[in-house]
Amino acid sequence: MKHTAIALLAAALTLQANADVHLVPAGEFAGRDGRPLEARTWKLSDAQGQALAARLNARHDKTQFLFDYEHQVMLAEKNGQPAPAAGWAQRFEWRNGQGLYAIGVQWTERALQMLQSGEYRYISPVLVFNKKSGEVLDVINASLVGIPNLLDLNPAAHERVARLNAFFTQQESSDMNPILKAVLLGLGLAESATETEATAALSALQTKAGQVEGLQTEVAQLKGKVTASETEVATLRAKSGTEPDPAKWVSMDKFNSLNSEVVALNAKNNLREIDELIAGAKTAGKLTPAAESVWRAVGTADIAQLKALIDKTPANPALAGQSQTGGKNPPEQGEQDAKSLAAAANKYIGEQAALGIQVSSADAVNHVMSQGKGA
Repeated sequence: MKHTAIALLAAALTLQANADVHLVPAGEFAGRDGRPLEARTWKLSDAQGQALAARLNARHDKTQFLFDYEHQVMLAEKNGQPAPAAGWAQRFEWRNGQGLYAIGVQWTERALQMLQSGEYRYISPVLVFNKKSGEVLDVINASLVGIPNLLDLNPAAHERVARLNAFFTQQESSDMNPILKAVLLGLGLAESATETEATAALSALQTKAGQVEGLQTEVAQLKGKVTASETEVATLRAKSGTEPDPAKWVSMDKFNSLNSEVVALNAKNNLREIDELIAGAKTAGKLTPAAESVWRAVGTADIAQLKALIDKTPANPALAGQSQTGGKNPPEQGEQDAKSLAAAANKYIGEQAALGIQVSSADAVNHVMSQGKGA
Protein backbone atom coordinates (compact mmCIF):
# COMPACT_ATOMS: atom_id res chain seq x y z
CA MET A 1 0.00 0.00 0.00
CA LYS A 2 2.85 2.40 -0.83
CA HIS A 3 2.45 5.71 -2.62
CA THR A 4 -0.84 6.66 -0.97
CA ALA A 5 -2.18 9.90 0.50
CA ILE A 6 -5.27 11.48 2.03
CA ALA A 7 -7.46 14.15 0.43
CA LEU A 8 -10.46 16.21 1.55
CA LEU A 9 -13.03 17.00 -1.13
CA ALA A 10 -16.31 18.85 -1.16
CA ALA A 11 -19.64 18.42 -2.96
CA ALA A 12 -23.13 19.90 -2.66
CA LEU A 13 -25.52 18.25 -0.18
CA THR A 14 -29.07 17.00 -0.36
CA LEU A 15 -31.10 18.68 2.38
CA GLN A 16 -33.07 15.77 3.81
CA ALA A 17 -33.36 14.28 7.28
CA ASN A 18 -32.56 10.77 5.99
CA ALA A 19 -30.54 11.56 2.90
CA ASP A 20 -28.48 9.37 0.57
CA VAL A 21 -25.28 11.43 0.47
CA HIS A 22 -23.03 11.29 -2.60
CA LEU A 23 -19.55 10.92 -1.09
CA VAL A 24 -17.25 10.15 -4.05
CA PRO A 25 -17.95 10.45 -7.79
CA ALA A 26 -17.28 7.67 -10.29
CA GLY A 27 -14.58 7.78 -12.95
CA GLU A 28 -11.87 10.50 -12.91
CA PHE A 29 -12.14 13.76 -10.93
CA ALA A 30 -9.89 16.43 -9.40
CA GLY A 31 -10.02 19.06 -6.68
CA ARG A 32 -10.38 22.80 -7.26
CA ASP A 33 -6.94 23.29 -5.74
CA GLY A 34 -5.24 21.16 -8.40
CA ARG A 35 -4.88 17.98 -6.43
CA PRO A 36 -3.99 15.16 -6.68
CA LEU A 37 -1.03 16.81 -8.44
CA GLU A 38 1.25 13.90 -9.44
CA ALA A 39 -1.60 11.62 -10.51
CA ARG A 40 -3.50 14.61 -12.03
CA THR A 41 -6.89 12.98 -11.24
CA TRP A 42 -8.46 10.72 -8.68
CA LYS A 43 -9.85 7.52 -10.18
CA LEU A 44 -12.56 5.13 -9.04
CA SER A 45 -13.96 2.54 -11.46
CA ASP A 46 -17.23 0.67 -10.95
CA ALA A 47 -15.37 -2.50 -9.88
CA GLN A 48 -13.15 -0.57 -7.46
CA GLY A 49 -16.16 1.34 -6.13
CA GLN A 50 -18.14 -1.85 -5.47
CA ALA A 51 -15.22 -3.29 -3.50
CA LEU A 52 -14.88 -0.03 -1.55
CA ALA A 53 -18.59 -0.05 -0.65
CA ALA A 54 -18.29 -3.65 0.58
CA ARG A 55 -15.32 -2.74 2.80
CA LEU A 56 -17.14 0.24 4.30
CA ASN A 57 -20.26 -1.83 5.00
CA ALA A 58 -18.18 -4.47 6.79
CA ARG A 59 -16.21 -1.88 8.80
CA HIS A 60 -19.22 0.18 9.88
CA ASP A 61 -21.59 -2.67 10.61
CA LYS A 62 -21.24 -1.94 14.34
CA THR A 63 -19.31 1.35 14.47
CA GLN A 64 -21.03 4.00 12.37
CA PHE A 65 -19.39 6.34 9.86
CA LEU A 66 -18.95 9.90 11.20
CA PHE A 67 -19.97 13.22 9.68
CA ASP A 68 -18.59 16.25 11.63
CA TYR A 69 -18.24 20.00 11.08
CA GLU A 70 -15.28 21.54 9.21
CA HIS A 71 -13.11 18.47 9.92
CA GLN A 72 -13.01 19.44 13.61
CA VAL A 73 -12.25 15.80 14.49
CA MET A 74 -8.83 16.44 12.94
CA LEU A 75 -8.38 19.79 14.65
CA ALA A 76 -9.63 19.00 18.16
CA GLU A 77 -6.29 17.72 19.37
CA LYS A 78 -4.64 21.04 18.50
CA ASN A 79 -7.31 23.63 19.20
CA GLY A 80 -8.96 21.89 22.14
CA GLN A 81 -12.44 22.60 20.81
CA PRO A 82 -15.27 20.02 20.85
CA ALA A 83 -15.79 17.89 17.76
CA PRO A 84 -19.55 17.15 17.76
CA ALA A 85 -21.11 14.81 15.23
CA ALA A 86 -23.25 16.25 12.48
CA GLY A 87 -24.57 12.89 11.34
CA TRP A 88 -24.02 9.15 11.10
CA ALA A 89 -24.12 6.49 8.41
CA GLN A 90 -23.95 2.71 8.50
CA ARG A 91 -24.73 1.53 4.98
CA PHE A 92 -22.97 2.33 1.71
CA GLU A 93 -23.82 1.72 -1.92
CA TRP A 94 -21.95 2.01 -5.18
CA ARG A 95 -24.06 3.15 -8.11
CA ASN A 96 -22.43 2.36 -11.42
CA GLY A 97 -21.47 5.47 -13.36
CA GLN A 98 -22.43 7.73 -10.43
CA GLY A 99 -20.25 6.95 -7.45
CA LEU A 100 -20.25 6.03 -3.74
CA TYR A 101 -23.27 6.92 -1.58
CA ALA A 102 -23.83 6.86 2.17
CA ILE A 103 -27.36 5.48 2.49
CA GLY A 104 -29.91 7.03 4.85
CA VAL A 105 -27.58 9.44 6.67
CA GLN A 106 -29.04 10.34 10.06
CA TRP A 107 -28.36 14.08 10.56
CA THR A 108 -28.43 15.48 14.06
CA GLU A 109 -31.17 18.02 14.80
CA ARG A 110 -28.60 20.83 14.91
CA ALA A 111 -26.99 19.80 11.62
CA LEU A 112 -30.37 19.51 9.91
CA GLN A 113 -31.28 23.03 11.01
CA MET A 114 -27.98 24.37 9.65
CA LEU A 115 -28.53 22.61 6.35
CA GLN A 116 -32.09 23.88 6.02
CA SER A 117 -31.08 27.44 6.90
CA GLY A 118 -28.22 27.34 4.39
CA GLU A 119 -25.41 27.56 6.94
CA TYR A 120 -23.79 24.55 5.27
CA ARG A 121 -24.07 23.47 1.64
CA TYR A 122 -21.19 21.09 1.01
CA ILE A 123 -19.88 17.70 2.10
CA SER A 124 -16.13 16.98 2.25
CA PRO A 125 -14.99 13.33 2.39
CA VAL A 126 -11.53 12.36 3.64
CA LEU A 127 -10.01 10.01 1.02
CA VAL A 128 -7.08 7.63 1.06
CA PHE A 129 -5.60 7.29 -2.44
CA ASN A 130 -2.57 6.08 -4.38
CA LYS A 131 -0.33 9.10 -5.02
CA LYS A 132 1.03 7.75 -8.30
CA SER A 133 -2.11 6.32 -9.92
CA GLY A 134 -4.72 8.43 -8.13
CA GLU A 135 -6.82 5.33 -7.33
CA VAL A 136 -9.16 5.98 -4.38
CA LEU A 137 -8.52 3.31 -1.72
CA ASP A 138 -10.68 4.28 1.24
CA VAL A 139 -12.95 6.90 2.83
CA ILE A 140 -12.18 7.73 6.48
CA ASN A 141 -15.02 10.13 7.35
CA ALA A 142 -16.76 13.25 5.97
CA SER A 143 -17.58 16.79 7.14
CA LEU A 144 -20.06 19.57 6.57
CA VAL A 145 -18.06 22.48 5.09
CA GLY A 146 -18.70 25.92 3.67
CA ILE A 147 -15.96 26.05 1.02
CA PRO A 148 -15.41 23.28 -1.57
CA ASN A 149 -12.04 21.53 -1.40
CA LEU A 150 -11.06 23.35 1.85
CA LEU A 151 -8.77 25.90 0.22
CA ASP A 152 -8.40 27.69 3.58
CA LEU A 153 -7.38 24.61 5.61
CA ASN A 154 -5.14 25.95 8.41
CA PRO A 155 -1.68 24.53 9.32
CA ALA A 156 -3.05 22.54 12.25
CA ALA A 157 -5.43 20.71 9.94
CA HIS A 158 -2.65 20.08 7.44
CA GLU A 159 -0.60 18.50 10.22
CA ARG A 160 -3.55 16.29 11.22
CA VAL A 161 -4.01 15.18 7.60
CA ALA A 162 -0.33 14.28 7.41
CA ARG A 163 -0.63 12.19 10.58
CA LEU A 164 -3.67 10.38 9.21
CA ASN A 165 -1.75 9.75 6.03
CA ALA A 166 1.09 8.17 8.01
CA PHE A 167 -1.40 6.04 9.94
CA PHE A 168 -3.23 4.62 6.93
CA THR A 169 -0.39 4.50 4.42
CA GLN A 170 3.36 4.46 3.94
CA GLN A 171 5.36 7.46 2.73
CA GLU A 172 6.60 7.19 -0.85
CA SER A 173 10.26 7.14 0.22
CA SER A 174 9.82 4.39 2.80
CA ASP A 175 9.27 0.68 2.33
CA MET A 176 6.49 -1.33 3.89
CA ASN A 177 6.99 -2.22 7.53
CA PRO A 178 9.32 -5.25 7.38
CA ILE A 179 7.23 -7.12 9.95
CA LEU A 180 4.03 -6.55 7.95
CA LYS A 181 5.84 -7.53 4.76
CA ALA A 182 7.05 -10.77 6.39
CA VAL A 183 3.52 -11.55 7.60
CA LEU A 184 2.05 -11.03 4.13
CA LEU A 185 4.81 -13.17 2.63
CA GLY A 186 4.13 -15.90 5.17
CA LEU A 187 0.44 -15.82 4.24
CA GLY A 188 1.31 -16.10 0.56
CA LEU A 189 -0.05 -12.62 -0.22
CA ALA A 190 1.33 -9.72 -2.24
CA GLU A 191 2.21 -6.40 -0.62
CA SER A 192 -0.86 -4.87 -2.27
CA ALA A 193 -3.22 -7.33 -0.53
CA THR A 194 -6.41 -5.89 0.92
CA GLU A 195 -7.57 -6.16 4.52
CA THR A 196 -10.25 -8.66 3.47
CA GLU A 197 -7.70 -10.88 1.72
CA ALA A 198 -5.37 -10.80 4.74
CA THR A 199 -8.22 -11.63 7.13
CA ALA A 200 -9.32 -14.56 4.96
CA ALA A 201 -5.75 -15.88 4.78
CA LEU A 202 -5.36 -15.64 8.56
CA SER A 203 -8.66 -17.46 9.09
CA ALA A 204 -7.56 -20.26 6.75
CA LEU A 205 -4.22 -20.49 8.57
CA GLN A 206 -5.98 -20.75 11.95
CA THR A 207 -8.20 -23.52 10.59
CA LYS A 208 -5.15 -25.46 9.39
CA ALA A 209 -3.44 -24.91 12.74
CA GLY A 210 -6.48 -26.37 14.50
CA GLN A 211 -6.40 -29.41 12.19
CA VAL A 212 -2.69 -29.93 12.85
CA GLU A 213 -3.27 -29.66 16.60
CA GLY A 214 -6.01 -32.28 16.34
CA LEU A 215 -3.71 -34.62 14.42
CA GLN A 216 -0.95 -34.11 16.99
CA THR A 217 -3.37 -35.03 19.78
CA GLU A 218 -4.43 -38.13 17.86
CA VAL A 219 -0.83 -39.17 17.30
CA ALA A 220 -0.05 -38.66 21.00
CA GLN A 221 -3.01 -40.87 21.93
CA LEU A 222 -1.86 -43.59 19.54
CA LYS A 223 1.65 -43.41 20.96
CA GLY A 224 0.19 -43.80 24.45
CA LYS A 225 -1.73 -46.90 23.37
CA VAL A 226 1.38 -48.38 21.76
CA THR A 227 3.40 -47.74 24.92
CA ALA A 228 0.70 -49.38 27.05
CA SER A 229 0.64 -52.41 24.73
CA GLU A 230 4.42 -52.73 24.86
CA THR A 231 4.30 -52.56 28.66
CA GLU A 232 1.62 -55.26 28.75
CA VAL A 233 3.65 -57.50 26.42
CA ALA A 234 6.75 -57.03 28.57
CA THR A 235 4.76 -57.94 31.68
CA LEU A 236 3.40 -61.10 30.06
CA ARG A 237 6.90 -62.08 28.91
CA ALA A 238 8.24 -61.57 32.41
CA LYS A 239 5.48 -63.73 33.85
CA SER A 240 6.08 -66.51 31.32
CA GLY A 241 9.69 -66.79 32.48
CA THR A 242 8.88 -67.35 36.16
CA GLU A 243 8.17 -70.60 38.04
CA PRO A 244 4.49 -71.42 38.53
CA ASP A 245 3.04 -70.38 41.88
CA PRO A 246 2.10 -73.64 43.70
CA ALA A 247 -0.76 -71.82 45.37
CA LYS A 248 -2.31 -71.11 41.95
CA TRP A 249 -1.94 -74.58 40.43
CA VAL A 250 -3.41 -78.06 41.20
CA SER A 251 -1.66 -81.33 40.38
CA MET A 252 -3.19 -83.65 37.78
CA ASP A 253 -3.73 -86.37 40.40
CA LYS A 254 -5.63 -83.96 42.60
CA PHE A 255 -7.60 -82.74 39.60
CA ASN A 256 -8.54 -86.28 38.58
CA SER A 257 -9.55 -87.12 42.13
CA LEU A 258 -11.75 -84.05 42.44
CA ASN A 259 -13.18 -84.62 38.98
CA SER A 260 -14.08 -88.22 39.92
CA GLU A 261 -15.95 -86.99 42.94
CA VAL A 262 -17.82 -84.43 40.85
CA VAL A 263 -18.71 -86.99 38.19
CA ALA A 264 -19.90 -89.50 40.80
CA LEU A 265 -21.97 -86.85 42.56
CA ASN A 266 -23.52 -85.66 39.31
CA ALA A 267 -24.29 -89.23 38.27
CA LYS A 268 -25.86 -89.99 41.65
CA ASN A 269 -28.01 -86.87 41.47
CA ASN A 270 -29.03 -87.69 37.89
CA LEU A 271 -29.97 -91.27 38.86
CA ARG A 272 -32.10 -89.98 41.74
CA GLU A 273 -33.91 -87.54 39.47
CA ILE A 274 -34.35 -90.25 36.81
CA ASP A 275 -35.83 -92.61 39.41
CA GLU A 276 -38.32 -89.94 40.44
CA LEU A 277 -39.31 -89.23 36.84
CA ILE A 278 -39.69 -92.95 36.00
CA ALA A 279 -41.78 -93.51 39.12
CA GLY A 280 -44.00 -90.58 38.27
CA ALA A 281 -44.44 -91.85 34.71
CA LYS A 282 -45.45 -95.31 35.96
CA THR A 283 -47.91 -93.87 38.46
CA ALA A 284 -49.47 -91.76 35.71
CA GLY A 285 -49.80 -94.77 33.46
CA LYS A 286 -47.35 -93.50 30.84
CA LEU A 287 -44.65 -96.19 31.09
CA THR A 288 -44.73 -99.94 30.61
CA PRO A 289 -42.17 -102.19 32.34
CA ALA A 290 -40.79 -103.24 28.97
CA ALA A 291 -39.88 -99.67 28.03
CA GLU A 292 -38.40 -98.69 31.39
CA SER A 293 -34.78 -99.56 30.49
CA VAL A 294 -35.01 -97.51 27.31
CA TRP A 295 -36.40 -94.49 29.16
CA ARG A 296 -33.65 -94.76 31.76
CA ALA A 297 -31.02 -94.77 29.01
CA VAL A 298 -32.60 -91.67 27.52
CA GLY A 299 -32.58 -89.92 30.91
CA THR A 300 -28.96 -90.87 31.57
CA ALA A 301 -27.87 -89.40 28.23
CA ASP A 302 -30.05 -86.26 28.45
CA ILE A 303 -32.48 -85.79 31.32
CA ALA A 304 -34.18 -82.93 29.43
CA GLN A 305 -35.12 -85.39 26.67
CA LEU A 306 -36.59 -87.78 29.23
CA LYS A 307 -38.72 -84.97 30.69
CA ALA A 308 -39.93 -84.06 27.17
CA LEU A 309 -40.70 -87.73 26.44
CA ILE A 310 -42.79 -88.08 29.61
CA ASP A 311 -44.66 -84.81 28.88
CA LYS A 312 -45.56 -85.90 25.34
CA THR A 313 -46.60 -89.53 26.25
CA PRO A 314 -50.37 -89.86 26.89
CA ALA A 315 -51.48 -91.54 30.13
CA ASN A 316 -53.00 -95.06 30.08
CA PRO A 317 -55.34 -95.62 33.06
CA ALA A 318 -54.79 -99.39 32.75
CA LEU A 319 -51.11 -98.97 33.54
CA ALA A 320 -51.51 -96.54 36.40
CA GLY A 321 -50.20 -97.66 39.82
CA GLN A 322 -48.38 -100.82 38.56
CA SER A 323 -45.04 -99.90 40.16
CA GLN A 324 -44.09 -102.08 43.12
CA THR A 325 -41.11 -100.05 44.17
CA GLY A 326 -42.49 -96.62 43.43
CA GLY A 327 -40.50 -96.54 40.25
CA LYS A 328 -37.18 -96.62 42.09
CA ASN A 329 -34.29 -99.05 41.91
CA PRO A 330 -33.20 -100.56 45.18
CA PRO A 331 -30.99 -97.97 46.94
CA GLU A 332 -27.99 -100.28 47.01
CA GLN A 333 -28.25 -101.04 43.34
CA GLY A 334 -28.67 -97.33 42.41
CA GLU A 335 -25.63 -96.25 44.38
CA GLN A 336 -23.58 -99.10 42.96
CA ASP A 337 -24.60 -98.18 39.42
CA ALA A 338 -23.71 -94.51 40.07
CA LYS A 339 -20.23 -95.39 41.33
CA SER A 340 -19.64 -97.71 38.39
CA LEU A 341 -20.78 -95.07 35.91
CA ALA A 342 -18.61 -92.39 37.54
CA ALA A 343 -15.53 -94.61 37.48
CA ALA A 344 -16.01 -95.43 33.82
CA ALA A 345 -16.63 -91.79 32.92
CA ASN A 346 -13.55 -90.62 34.84
CA LYS A 347 -11.43 -93.23 33.10
CA TYR A 348 -12.66 -91.95 29.76
CA ILE A 349 -11.81 -88.35 30.74
CA GLY A 350 -8.29 -89.40 31.67
CA GLU A 351 -7.81 -91.26 28.39
CA GLN A 352 -8.92 -88.25 26.38
CA ALA A 353 -6.76 -85.86 28.44
CA ALA A 354 -3.70 -87.96 27.60
CA LEU A 355 -4.55 -87.35 23.95
CA GLY A 356 -4.84 -83.60 24.59
CA ILE A 357 -8.65 -83.62 24.37
CA GLN A 358 -10.80 -82.01 27.05
CA VAL A 359 -14.09 -83.81 27.77
CA SER A 360 -16.81 -82.57 30.16
CA SER A 361 -18.33 -84.83 32.81
CA ALA A 362 -21.69 -84.89 31.01
CA ASP A 363 -20.07 -85.88 27.70
CA ALA A 364 -18.11 -88.61 29.48
CA VAL A 365 -21.27 -90.06 31.04
CA ASN A 366 -23.04 -90.00 27.67
CA HIS A 367 -20.11 -91.78 26.08
CA VAL A 368 -20.05 -94.50 28.73
CA MET A 369 -23.80 -95.01 28.44
CA SER A 370 -23.58 -95.26 24.65
CA GLN A 371 -20.87 -97.95 25.00
CA GLY A 372 -22.98 -99.94 27.45
CA LYS A 373 -20.45 -99.60 30.28
CA GLY A 374 -20.94 -98.59 33.87
CA ALA A 375 -24.42 -99.28 35.19
